[in-house]
Amino acid sequence: MERSRTVVYMPAYEPKREHIRAAVESVRAQTNPDWTLLINDDASVREDVKSHVQDYLSDPRITLRRNPRNLGIGGNWNACWQGAPPSPEAGGVAREGGVGGVRQSSEYVAFLFHDDLWEPAYLEKMIAALDLHPSAGFAAANHTYVKEGEVPAAPFYEELHAFVQKNIAPGLHAHGEFLRWWMARGLKPNVIGEPSFVVLRRSLMEQIGPFNASMVQFLDSEYWARCLLKADWIYVAEDLGKFRVHPAGMSAVNEGLGRGVFERFQTLQTVVAGLPPEERSAGNAAIVNALSGMIGQYFARRKQGRSVSGHGKSGLREFILRHPLLTLRAIIGWIKSST
Repeated sequence: MERSRTVVYMPAYEPKREHIRAAVESVRAQTNPDWTLLINDDASVREDVKSHVQDYLSDPRITLRRNPRNLGIGGNWNACWQGAPPSPEAGGVAREGGVGGVRQSSEYVAFLFHDDLWEPAYLEKMIAALDLHPSAGFAAANHTYVKEGEVPAAPFYEELHAFVQKNIAPGLHAHGEFLRWWMARGLKPNVIGEPSFVVLRRSLMEQIGPFNASMVQFLDSEYWARCLLKADWIYVAEDLGKFRVHPAGMSAVNEGLGRGVFERFQTLQTVVAGLPPEERSAGNAAIVNALSGMIGQYFARRKQGRSVSGHGKSGLREFILRHPLLTLRAIIGWIKSST
């Protein structure tokens, strides 16, 4: 059987039965049937993922695989697309263990988290947009946010949705121009969005490499920034999916623990290092602005009695030692903004 043009990866960890089944159903309902789906369980303990999806495994396009140990968010994303490929001929349960092997030779890669949903035309419209614009390495779709339960960060998603609709034009965006605009804003907010609503060319992912598995909150934005160093992107403005916002979701958990405060700063350093030499001065200005904001965010969280994770602190220390004058500028900027 000829391999599918698009491989859909569903990284899963302790998924509720109703969530993961709804996610799989939304893939099966696609108007573009040229896909294979790999569900990659990150060694769940409380939830029996195999039992949850057993009746779908008779579909030769759907495969379940389980990591031999828990790899974490970024590790599981990387295990999905860099591991041994699902076989569209065999279907069913792939061999357990091991993430090495030959990579799937599809043209496109799509992620769908176990608690998110696609509209039926998602793949059809995203791939059509990429086919229309060969310079684009990836496409991102507009989507809505569905709140379940009490999530303090829920208003943030509403503000993000409104910001994207107001500031991001539909269609093709030149990567250099867009990256400069986004960097000037300190790479916030995540205007490209969650991986569930981004389709990438596999050739670009092979060039960019793996997700930064050391990050826990900012790793999708960090990956989009690295992609923008190499390729244009397309914004498909139609609502083509639903992102669940619920207390057990990792975005909500990470926000509550203060993870990612330093990761954005780490990402800015990575991007500036990848810029042409003539653009690095402007990049350093973006770093100074981001550091000023980060100082304010850090003290605001401490004042509110909220925790701040240490993820990314090593990169901050290194920057301070290497760039004391830029750090001083950032501190002065924070003092001015807070008085």
